[in-house]
Order: sequence, then structure tokens, then C-alpha cells
Amino acid sequence: MALVVFRSKAAGEIFMFAETARRILAIIGKQDTPRGVISAEQLADALARLTAAVDQEKAQIDQAREEAEQAQRRGEPGGEGAPQPITLGQRAYPLIEMLREALKKRVDVTWGV
Repeated sequence: MALVVFRSKAAGEIFMFAETARRILAIIGKQDTPRGVISAEQLADALARLTAAVDQEKAQIDQAREEAEQAQRRGEPGGEGAPQPITLGQRAYPLIEMLREALKKRVDVTWGV
């Protein structure tokens, strides 16, 4: 599995599996290329898109959890003890923080293999 490294003068390097990086790049509207840049001018839009996707996933997880709890209260079998998947929010958190810091300092974020 390949790793993608995100870099910015505003923060330390972030290493991410290529599959996760591709998903995040698609969310923020960037092409999946071996190298790329989120320019300082694009940071606000990229940050808004990524946080919106995280919020949407969080709402879906909360709704599914509520439905499971209601089913359990009705005595229906549920997915008790099922492992919880790692969420987009957990995977994207370091990059979200990097984007925030880069936005404050008005510097680019780059990525490469």
C-alpha cells in the first residue's frame, strides 16, 4: 500500500494511506494525482467541503445508532458488539487541522507519494 504525504509550512507532515487520501482529495475537489497542491486561495473551500463531509457522515452514524437503539428497545436483534469502523472524521482530522493552520498563515498544502 502506498502512502501519501501532505505537507505545509503551517504544520508537520501527515502520512496517509493512498486509499484514504484519494477519498479526501475527491471530497475537496482535487484530482487524484501523484503530486498536487491546495493553494492558499483554495484552502477555505477545501476545508468547508471536508468538514461538511465529516458532519454528514457523523449525522448518518448518529441516525443509524438511534435506529439500532430503537430496534433494541423493541426487542429486535441488533448489531450489538459489532466493531465500529474508523470514520472519515477520524481519518481526516489531522488534515483538517493542517488546512486550518495553513489558512491562518495563508500558505499552500501540498501532497506527494
